Amino acid sequence: MPTSFYDVVVLGTRLEPLLCAALLGREGLRVLVLGQGEPDASYTLDDVAIEPYPFPIVGVQSPAVQRALELLALQQDVRQRMVDQADGFQLLLPEYRIRVFRDRQLWLGEIERELPGIARQAIDISRTLGEVDAEFDAVLGRDLSWPPETFLERQQLSFASSTLRYDRQGVGWTSWNQLAHGHPLRAGFEALLPHVSGLLAAQHSDATRARLQAQVLDGVSSLAGGWTWFREALSSRIRSWGGEVRPNERASAIRSAGRRGHVVTLGGTGEEIGCTQLVHGTPIGQLAQLLADRDPVAALFERVGEPRSRAYRCSVHLLIDEQGAPEALEPLALYGREVATPERAFFVRSESVGAQRLLVSATTLIDEHLVDTASSPLRFVRRDAMTAIRELMPFVDEHAIWIDSPHDGLAPECLRGDRELVNSEPWVRGPYTMQAIYEYPTRRALGVCALPTRTPVRGVFLCNEQVAPGLGFEGSFLASMSVARMIASQYRRQDWLRRGPWARRSV
Repeated sequence: MPTSFYDVVVLGTRLEPLLCAALLGREGLRVLVLGQGEPDASYTLDDVAIEPYPFPIVGVQSPAVQRALELLALQQDVRQRMVDQADGFQLLLPEYRIRVFRDRQLWLGEIERELPGIARQAIDISRTLGEVDAEFDAVLGRDLSWPPETFLERQQLSFASSTLRYDRQGVGWTSWNQLAHGHPLRAGFEALLPHVSGLLAAQHSDATRARLQAQVLDGVSSLAGGWTWFREALSSRIRSWGGEVRPNERASAIRSAGRRGHVVTLGGTGEEIGCTQLVHGTPIGQLAQLLADRDPVAALFERVGEPRSRAYRCSVHLLIDEQGAPEALEPLALYGREVATPERAFFVRSESVGAQRLLVSATTLIDEHLVDTASSPLRFVRRDAMTAIRELMPFVDEHAIWIDSPHDGLAPECLRGDRELVNSEPWVRGPYTMQAIYEYPTRRALGVCALPTRTPVRGVFLCNEQVAPGLGFEGSFLASMSVARMIASQYRRQDWLRRGPWARRSV
């Protein structure tokens, strides 16, 4: 028998489930969030707080993002914590160093200085990207379901997207088609796509590619405090509205109780918790392991296809003296070492950590076939990252203090002196902690969405990075708001029946 009951139980503490839980808590629902084994947002090494991955913000001005932040009373906090890097993002390409300015005149002047041969094409591309961005704002500003599944939802999206220059699969105008495939600028923008979304560059539709590249031209920034602060801000909102967040607990089984809801069994304690609705916020493969009957998930895979991992994100962190970083290097940059292989680019973030020290984080993608998530250390990751950092910072070896990566399975390495580095979480390390980038057999809604939010199990919704991977940060908000709207509308209908004339009648 369940010892407690909640309106909604949310599994996972990533961006999508936490956003959904906060929106549901604002609607007055009693929400419980379980961590499901998600690691902490940061770990400490040598008194330096490190986030495993950088948290780039792209598309914060989107109507969907702004509306959600306003509902959660976080709009002003996010605005104050936005690091002023809108004009500080760099594309570091072979033989070129291009700053991406929000101001169109400054941006075109930068193109004229570095790549004068494509100035006319850049003017046309920038203008059209701005038009496409405005068209998408008009569509994403409406209360639509992403992805649309019912007839009414598909009809609403079809009407709203009729003004776009893309068909239902997102095929249409392509931003950089005026440039050759091997052009450095085109390769740079293509290499940036996996770092600001959940898809590899080849998997993007024309619509998602244009939307993301338009948002990059509007500015790439980050939050002071990063994902650590944003995660705690969402958790505090959930608690302030009467919900609970248990980051150290996880569900070990889900049992359906028919129309009465579901029973969630906690691992370790064996406690049973009842709920009416359940939101799954981790990869869908873990949902199949929690259900007693996996046939519904298998039927879902037969309909939309099973996602398969194709690459993993891996980060290397290097602590240096501030004197070792060139003044021309901006806090956020994409370093493409080879035009022919844009997927091997590094997303580089530099952050001051006090005491005249700088933490340099380099994130790259590793092909799935090179990774053994069971035990084998990725010894080549640090070597490749150090090679890339040396090319950006020629004198970095003279100022390096230590190097670490939580994903390669190796211990932190001290580069200055001979001392032991104490890691706050030595047990959460190894290749299995890397974030996967999946390939999806089918994609819908202009190529934005992959998996549906409604699962074949009654009352179980999917709200994770696999729902709307095509738009990255903005897609997380679209998926979370869609699930929250579906669940809240069901409770509003039930509340009307309880309080309306039917409640005063007896059979």
